[in-house]
Formats: sequence, C-alpha cells, structure tokens
Amino acid sequence: MLKRTYGRILLALLVVTGLAGTLKHSSLSQKERKQAISLIRTSKNDVLKSVNGLSRAQINYKASPKDPSIGEIIMNMVSLEKKCNDEIKEAMGQPSNAENRLQIALTDDQLLASNTSALWKAHVPGNDKASLKDAPEALKKFVSLRDHYIKYIRTSTEDLRNHVVSTPAGWIDCYQYFLLLADQSSYFIDKISQIKSLPRFPRK
Repeated sequence: MLKRTYGRILLALLVVTGLAGTLKHSSLSQKERKQAISLIRTSKNDVLKSVNGLSRAQINYKASPKDPSIGEIIMNMVSLEKKCNDEIKEAMGQPSNAENRLQIALTDDQLLASNTSALWKAHVPGNDKASLKDAPEALKKFVSLRDHYIKYIRTSTEDLRNHVVSTPAGWIDCYQYFLLLADQSSYFIDKISQIKSLPRFPRK
C-alpha cells in the first residue's frame, strides 16, 4: 500500500513539473543503430577489399595524365569523408532544428535506394587532400573514421534525427548523413574497379 501511494505521488510530481513528457528521449532506436552500424562496417570492408593486395605500381597507375590513379581516388574519398564528418559534428554542435524536417523528401530506405552519389559528384578535389601523405595513410584515416562512426552510433544519446542539414543530396538529418556516407562508398569502389579492368593496368 505504501509503495503504491509513493508511486502515485512521484507520478503526480512528474506531471506537475513537466518531466513526464521528457522522460522519453529522442536518441536512436536499436533498429536504427543496427542498420547504420551494419552499413558502415560492410562498406568499410568493401573499400578495403577493393584495394587489398595492390602493388605501388597498381595504386599509382594512371591511364592518362588527366585520369586519376587508384591512390588519388582513395585520397579524394577520404578527404571528402573528413569534410562530411566535420559537417556532421558542426551540425550536432548547434541547437536541434526539427522544423527543417519538413524539407526532407526521402525516407532512409529511399535515400539508400536513390544511388545518386550526390555527395561525391558535387565535390571538387582540391588542396584538402594535401594533408594526406599517400594512399596507405589515407586508408588508415578511413578506417579510423569508420570505427569512430560505429562507436558513436552504438553509444550516442544525441538527437541525430532532429539535427537537419542541407547537402548536395538534399535535406537530410544527421543519422541519414551517416547512412549516405557509408552507402556511397560504392561510388569509389566502382571507380577503382574500372581502373583495375583497364587493358594496360599493371598485372603486379
């Protein structure tokens, strides 16, 4: 009886103080965490697999002076990923802007199915890759970034859904930004595969 009375009093206090409506936080669900972590980890492994065992000659091969090498593709990929990661951090450092969710046109599944590669196609490689010494160093940075994403998604209680940003892929929330970063790694994998299939690509 005493416990029941105490519970009722506590609930009444929560309602009066307005805390009852805030007990349910807006962090990611377990399903959302699992989806993002799986995609981030799988795409990371796919990128590493695409360059595994390549020699220096193969990494540096250029079909023509105007065409990129596999090493340059890797460095551009990682420099852009660093830039996008910084944009996510900046957005999460600002107050949530849930009102901008009305600007989001695609669900998570639609975003992943769109295959626009908008982030990468809108990026103009420049001096940002100068901070990366070479492709091996870029790959180490890539693995570090992806491992950081996985840890963050697994443990974060921040409200990624109500921090909304405008990107070349359209308006998306920060959770979707992580999905897009992971999913569009296939754009670079395709570029690497195209170079590896060229007739004059070094055999070793």
